[in-house]
Amino acid sequence: MESYIAALSMSMATANLQNSLSVGMMKKSMESSEQTMETITKMLDNMPSPDGRGTKLNVRV
Repeated sequence: MESYIAALSMSMATANLQNSLSVGMMKKSMESSEQTMETITKMLDNMPSPDGRGTKLNVRV
């Protein structure tokens, strides 16, 4: 019986560690995607208007 409790405890600790690592990696991935999208938005904000009427292309309309 004690070995079952120890095995359950070990498996729960392993699952907790794996869950924490997964959440940490997802957070890093989301932060990276957010930075990439900010950079792309800044690039689009500085793009000239294709029809020549305006000076900048308004991407937030």
